Amino acid sequence: WAAPATATDTDFERILGVIGHEYFHNWSGNRVTVRDWFQLTLKEGLTVFRDQWFSSDLTSHAVKRIEDVRGLRSRQFAEDSSPMAHPIRPESYISMDNFYTSTVYSKGA
Repeated sequence: WAAPATATDTDFERILGVIGHEYFHNWSGNRVTVRDWFQLTLKEGLTVFRDQWFSSDLTSHAVKRIEDVRGLRSRQFAEDSSPMAHPIRPESYISMDNFYTSTVYSKGA
């Protein structure tokens, strides 16, 4: 919940992105069945891509792209250089919780 008296424009933009993301799951998530968990990036990556374009249509394409790249640089690059690094489609996994990472969402987009 974002109170208009205290929330910033960034807060409202993030809420818009979450709403867009969940809405786009209707086409690239909830209504698309993946063969197995290794295809999670197809579902989440495409949904992130669509919510990024949706958000940029309502704000600024250039500013949104810069924000997305900054996010990749701060989260994804850090993950790629850590022990948690993995391809967007891992060959195996220990726990399903390990799939919900920046690699699956952001790098997949």
